[in-house]
Amino acid sequence: MSRKQARERAEGFEAVYEGPEVLSGLLAEAGSPYTAEEVAGHFRDAQASGEPRGDVIPSLFPDEPRFPTPSHARRLYSNLFGLWERVASGQGSEDTEAVEVVEPPAPPPERGSLDGRVLTPAFVEAAWRWLETAPERESSRLRDRFSNTQPDLETWLGDVELPDTGGLAAQDLAFEAWAMMDRAFDERLGAVDWSELRDLEAEPPSLESVQPALAEYVAEQLDNLEDEAEKFGAAERAQVERVLAAVGAALTRKVAED
Repeated sequence: MSRKQARERAEGFEAVYEGPEVLSGLLAEAGSPYTAEEVAGHFRDAQASGEPRGDVIPSLFPDEPRFPTPSHARRLYSNLFGLWERVASGQGSEDTEAVEVVEPPAPPPERGSLDGRVLTPAFVEAAWRWLETAPERESSRLRDRFSNTQPDLETWLGDVELPDTGGLAAQDLAFEAWAMMDRAFDERLGAVDWSELRDLEAEPPSLESVQPALAEYVAEQLDNLEDEAEKFGAAERAQVERVLAAVGAALTRKVAED
């Protein structure tokens, strides 16, 4: 099962409702003017008229929803999906049967365990699960390591042109690509040069031709974003894909041969 096919059962998109207080807070943080009780009313009306969930959720936000991190987005949509199911079963937004979700962290894949320069599908699968469930302290440590070991890459990501919708996702996916390769190749992964990124920026080789398993992971994440963000269209996606292709090519070139 691909990650896209499993997005409601994996990567935090499981339909689990944590209660009205949690959902109302997540909605406010993302820029929605509605409370959980009001959303339940919207869902009830939509279900009565046969309107699909995918058309209703974007209407909860007058502007593009904003999230400090991808995990905040996943938790919001998980709660919205859970509330949709509750309403469909005749329940409301009250705390009855609300659950607290505590996802155990996944173990990290073995450091330096891959030969060659290419990430395998199994390694990417294990790595994204580890990154998704890593405790906040570990995630912060990884971010610091990224800044310390890839200063040119971080600077370039801050300078390169990215769309308003999808820009944060591009930066997070670039970080995740580095984290996967850092874990896979350990000391064989060197620091990327800013000048090399600038040379690759306009016409990088496709990510599929350089890192096919990583490309599949990125495509599924951008599919998810395209489903949920109305303003993330073909032009914005192509811009993000070009940036990530440059990152993938630059990082791969910096992996020393065995």
